[in-house]
Amino acid sequence: MAERQPSKLNVAGSIPVSRSNPHHDGVPGNDVRIRPERPTDAEQIRRVHDAAFGGLTEGRIVDDLRGTPQWIEGGSLVAEGPGDGRIVGHLLISRGTLEGSARSTRDIWAVGPVGVLPERQGKGIGAALMHAAIELATRRGQPLLCLVGHADYYPRFGFEPARAISLDAPSAWPDANWQALRLPAWTPDLRGRVHFPPAFPEE
Repeated sequence: MAERQPSKLNVAGSIPVSRSNPHHDGVPGNDVRIRPERPTDAEQIRRVHDAAFGGLTEGRIVDDLRGTPQWIEGGSLVAEGPGDGRIVGHLLISRGTLEGSARSTRDIWAVGPVGVLPERQGKGIGAALMHAAIELATRRGQPLLCLVGHADYYPRFGFEPARAISLDAPSAWPDANWQALRLPAWTPDLRGRVHFPPAFPEE
């Protein structure tokens, strides 16, 4: 039986580059500058995701999260191209929750959506965004990052199957796609069910 792919897989964390070949970001994105989103960037960010994913869902997730308690200051990262400063890629980190024993909850960070303009894919831009996101989370003392994405792409950044470290997915996503990255602040008591912000489909 073929493995059932999680519906809406792209919205949570995959980088939609060369859909038949996820090995697209093997080199550093040295020609881009990674910086936090500015108020004037919203339209360009939406265009990046619309073009990268071929639909409107991912851009709407970013728009719907702005101004909510799940929005993380500095967690919306853009990749600015050389010369004209055009936004060529975007990654969002937002605030989810981890529901532990006795229904205790704590905030955790979720990665996605991540998108790169089709004509700039394969140049390490997604990797540059991911490295910046990991650095930000580490600097702010976060214990882990969670996402759903390509099984053979995110492990290069240290991600591993999240269920293997006792983190249940919001929905029945395959183990290989539901992933987490343990950061220096991680402790073994971090276990339970992860919930993404309400703007994300969980089906």
